[in-house]
Formats: sequence, C-alpha cells, structure tokens
Amino acid sequence: MKLEKKRGGMMEINLVPVTFEDKEVLTNLYQFYNYDFSLFTDQDVNQHGEFEVNIDYFWEGDHRWNPYLIEVSGNVAGFVVVLFENLDTDPDPTHVIYDFMILQKYRRTGIGTAAAIKTLDLFKEAKWKLAQMENNKSAIHSFLAKSS
Repeated sequence: MKLEKKRGGMMEINLVPVTFEDKEVLTNLYQFYNYDFSLFTDQDVNQHGEFEVNIDYFWEGDHRWNPYLIEVSGNVAGFVVVLFENLDTDPDPTHVIYDFMILQKYRRTGIGTAAAIKTLDLFKEAKWKLAQMENNKSAIHSFLAKSS
C-alpha cells in the first residue's frame, strides 16, 4: 500500500513478519508501547528504567501469535500483533489485533489506518474482533467517530 506524503512523493507501507532473530527490535518497540500505555495500565519501569517485556512466547510453539513490523519506505514505524484467539479449539479462529503501535513521528498521517487495513487484508476471510482498553477513552472516541 502506498500513501502520498504531505510534501510530495509516496510512502510504501509494508507488514514484515517478525522472526526470532528480530525479537530484539520488537522488544525495543514494546518499550515505547508500554510507555504510551502506562497512562492506562499504571505500569511502572523497573530499577533499570525499563518496562518489563517478555515476548518469548511468540516463538515458543504457540502459533496463535503473529507479530509484524510496520515499515514505511523501509523504516520501522511501529508494529502489530495478530492473535488467533481460539486456534486451540476452532479451526477457523477469531482474529484479534492484540497490540498495535505507531511511532509518534508517523501518527496522524494515515499510516496507522493503512497498516490496520493491510493487517485485515492479510487474513481476508477471517472472523475479526476489535477491542481496546475500556479506560482508553481517546481510542474509543476515535473508533466511534470513524465507524459512524
């Protein structure tokens, strides 16, 4: 998918599956994600000034987890994690955008929307469930504004 830049040119948006070898990149991005969400989760950093992040389970044989880097013209702009929610009990599982983060630089440019559409297009025939934290009023307001 391509988006027009505000000052001309095109931005290429891609979803790149995160391999175990790229785990550190995703772990680092989760620091920003947890920072943004600390307002809603009340999570604190540890004694090293870091949020506790453990995403090893994405690669430990649990095929329900599908992490992707969101790249814009070759630069990492965020990530999305798709969970096949009930894969262990249903051959046609419900798909959930479990985590989704766009770096500040890329927000309010259409990149988040384009990345979300690309994510839904990865699994076109899937059943999807959309949700957000109940106390994240801005996400709820944004979702309701776009769906009306």
